[in-house]
Amino acid sequence: MLSWRQRRAVKLMFCKPDEEVARELGVKLETVALWRENTEFQEALAEEEKAIKSAAARISSDASLAAAKNLHRLMTEGKDGKLCLDTLKASGAFEKKENDPADALESLVQRAAEGNGTDT
Repeated sequence: MLSWRQRRAVKLMFCKPDEEVARELGVKLETVALWRENTEFQEALAEEEKAIKSAAARISSDASLAAAKNLHRLMTEGKDGKLCLDTLKASGAFEKKENDPADALESLVQRAAEGNGTDT
């Protein structure tokens, strides 16, 4: 079972260098290095990384859907949709994802056209 310091370290390690983590938790840098070698600590780091990546994917998906909806609106109103199109390109919406085909551009635009998903 990880200590409260170790659990806090797991969260901090994704936004601060080990030296700052050690200082903030009141432990030596060598202690943090030893934690990194611990299997349970490594598993906690892997779980935290998975949660962060999942959250980032949701945020990116929401932004892509909002951009697709705006692009659809701008195009139906006859306005310039370059900014929304650039946002979609930057988000990777044009790239089909093997493990999640619902995020393909066609699906995003279709959902936007149907008025489903995140409101802008």
